[in-house]
Amino acid sequence: MGLLGSVIGGITSIIGGNSQKKAASKAAEAQVKAAQMAIDEQRRQFDITQDNFAPYLGAGTSALGQIESLLGIATPQTSWGAYVNANPDLLTEWNGSVAKSGKFNDIGDYGKWHYDTYGRGEGRDISRFSSGQGGIAAQQQAIDALKGSPLYTSLIRNGEEALLANASATGGLRGGNTQGALANFRADTLADVINNQLANLGGIANMGQGAAGSLGQFGANAANQIGSNLNQQGAARAGAAIARGGITANQWQAGGDALGSVLSSIFGGGGIKL
Repeated sequence: MGLLGSVIGGITSIIGGNSQKKAASKAAEAQVKAAQMAIDEQRRQFDITQDNFAPYLGAGTSALGQIESLLGIATPQTSWGAYVNANPDLLTEWNGSVAKSGKFNDIGDYGKWHYDTYGRGEGRDISRFSSGQGGIAAQQQAIDALKGSPLYTSLIRNGEEALLANASATGGLRGGNTQGALANFRADTLADVINNQLANLGGIANMGQGAAGSLGQFGANAANQIGSNLNQQGAARAGAAIARGGITANQWQAGGDALGSVLSSIFGGGGIKL
């Protein structure tokens, strides 16, 4: 075939290479699409699971807050804006370039950042800007709520009726023992109701904690699966790019060989011979 065969071979190699590149691209697109479908399904399932766990997480968080109230636990609250206003150097910085920088949402955000970054190490006092949220006031409110609950009022009513009926039957209705028994009964009943409430809230809080742990594990698994699928997408695209690059190189090689044969025939053989 000679020169004609070389030229035809070069052309067919280029045509075949183009078909191979298209096939490689289609294969990569199919892999990427399949991986994306898996990612979308994993995200959809995570959203569903998160919604399913939401009531338990909310109940657990609410129960924990009620436990803190019943126990009189105070949550520290700091007025970071007051901290900045009380320190002239910080206020000058805030009114200067800091507020305009857009780095902080507000003066309080800047104050907390400054204290965490510099103020604590500098020994700046924030006690006068801090107060406890909850504490004794919240505890009294929580106890008063229990004392007004149907459970407590029912226990008190039935118990006192039983004590008075017994005292009446024994002729001790107006005695000091009866009055003491009634006072002790109220105190003991309140203590029992509080302990029972704490136990119930503890169970709900533990349920919320378990839900948070399960959701966290589910989220971690979903993240790992999504990451794996993203890696598959990257590998598919990279593989297609490498394949197309290799095919293109072969095409150039085939074209170069054909051109070399033509030039060799023209300049080295005294004319073109097909």
